[in-house]
Amino acid sequence: MFHVERSSASAIYKGKVGLLITFLLFTSCIGTRQTIQIPDYLLVLNGKEIIGNKGLTAFVFENNSRKMPFEQYLAFKFKADNYSQKEFWVNFDNSKFKIIVYDYAEFEKYFISANYSPINLEPENSQSTDKRKFIALSMINSFNEDCLAEGSLYKNNATNYLKKLKDEYNNQ
Repeated sequence: MFHVERSSASAIYKGKVGLLITFLLFTSCIGTRQTIQIPDYLLVLNGKEIIGNKGLTAFVFENNSRKMPFEQYLAFKFKADNYSQKEFWVNFDNSKFKIIVYDYAEFEKYFISANYSPINLEPENSQSTDKRKFIALSMINSFNEDCLAEGSLYKNNATNYLKKLKDEYNNQ
């Protein structure tokens, strides 16, 4: 008959437990993830999908939570019908462009806010009703071309326009 000595069986058991504890220690130390801080703005790929585009490029910047919600600011600026509007047509450089604003759920779907960390944290009692830490905008022309995409003829002008819009919002 087959016989196993007690001392060798307990040594194998102790070895397995030791490996398990070592594995748990190493994996618990790796848990932190590095996040990106956005000092001014960041162009991020793979945003909303529209006809003719797989994923738009987004202009992402940190929200100033002491100000009014960004959509409300845009509604005042462009004289929109309501505050919940997420698309605004603008004209510059003799062309027509559409600014697309991502709401909180869309931002989480496409960009995941856990990948970014805010630079300016505000206390809860000084914040407006807008709890988003980041705002994302995309811009297309009248032919549904991504104006912020790498290689777009409109990239510099669109980026400058959105940067100016962001600065106006923050300085209001």
